[in-house]
Amino acid sequence: MKIVTVNVPESYLEAINKLLDNKANRNGGMYPSRSELIRVAVRDFLKKEIKRAEEFILVPEREKLDPKKFVNVPHITEDENGDPVKEFITYKIVKRLEY
Repeated sequence: MKIVTVNVPESYLEAINKLLDNKANRNGGMYPSRSELIRVAVRDFLKKEIKRAEEFILVPEREKLDPKKFVNVPHITEDENGDPVKEFITYKIVKRLEY
């Protein structure tokens, strides 16, 4: 596994700590550590986003595309020798999320 450093608001840490299995949490917890909780959260997020991405409309690559309406997403496959091959799949943006 790789180490990733993330800055999060204090309120997120308070919520995370409520879900940890430690002496400070009288109710017990669902996760043994912050790292495990964050791994589970990221995994679930990625599953959801990948499922949503698969529902996007595929667009022929040869068309000239407006970057405000289309996005190229990297996709890694393997060739017949098992070597990684990086391609891009173009999707039409149906709804842009605002953060």
